[in-house]
Amino acid sequence: SIDANTTITIVASKWNAELVNELVTSGKAHLETLGLTNLKTVYVPGAWELVHAAQKELTKADGVIAYGVVIRGETSHYELISKSSAQGLMQVSINAKKPLAFGLITTENLQQAKERTDPSKLNKGKEIAQSLIEMLS
Repeated sequence: SIDANTTITIVASKWNAELVNELVTSGKAHLETLGLTNLKTVYVPGAWELVHAAQKELTKADGVIAYGVVIRGETSHYELISKSSAQGLMQVSINAKKPLAFGLITTENLQQAKERTDPSKLNKGKEIAQSLIEMLS
């Protein structure tokens, strides 16, 4: 089980905010049902900035959840942001020796993104929060 005093920070992208907020809301709700109340949420402009924010927050928190949504467009920007952010977040977690739950949803289109962020369907926000809890336990 997990200590009620465990500190968790959610870092969330403002890009595709309505979708990201579904992840944040369901993730937070799941953590609260487990009795965790020492929760903080930090918003950053986009997925790229999740790396810096996660690094900063892992110096203070027991664990971090990074939520963002990147949808493929017509240029190679999608690949650049998706891969760089994923590698950056992994490196942050390794360097901090603390768990970071990877909640960057990457999809081909808006419909896939809506499916993955809809709490009544796949509920990735809850699933990703749960993975952090398992890593902290």
